[in-house]
Amino acid sequence: MKNIVLRLERPSDYRAVEKLTYEAFKNAKHSDGDEALLVHKLRGAPSFVSELDFVAIVKDGEKVVGNIVYARSKVVEPDDREWETLTFGPVSILPEYQRQGIGSALIRHTLQLAREMSFRAVIIFGHKNYYPRFGFKEASVFRITTAGGENFPAFMALPLHEGALDGVHGKLICDPLYYSLEKEESEAFNAKL
Repeated sequence: MKNIVLRLERPSDYRAVEKLTYEAFKNAKHSDGDEALLVHKLRGAPSFVSELDFVAIVKDGEKVVGNIVYARSKVVEPDDREWETLTFGPVSILPEYQRQGIGSALIRHTLQLAREMSFRAVIIFGHKNYYPRFGFKEASVFRITTAGGENFPAFMALPLHEGALDGVHGKLICDPLYYSLEKEESEAFNAKL
């Protein structure tokens, strides 16, 4: 990973990021094919956190090989109290650059920035065997459920500060874009990539 540099995404990177996101997920078992369109649409959403939108580039050629995006989310308690959190994803790495630590570098770098920005926690849907290495635990440990009231091993949370989720419990509410993309629109978007 010595030839890789992390930097904020620029508008000139958008198309490359969308293409690499498509390539990263097109053969993934857990993919529904919406990831590239999600990245495209999130950039214009009020929940999007541009300060945490990072790319990984190959130093000698400026080739974009990875990306991570974040959106604001919240935990809503039964009494309607709300706690702002973050959600990230997708984390996309070109297939030929996967398993080289680039995704880990993007995650570690942006989690540290999120801490410095005083965000409370990050809550994700991710691979249950991958994300614990960054400190993520099942969200049920923190009494946080999905918007539908569910819990499962791939639904995880990470407090960004000691005690950040103490006393917080409720349902995670993410940007509706994460749930509302149409298959036909995604297929048409992917075909243009």
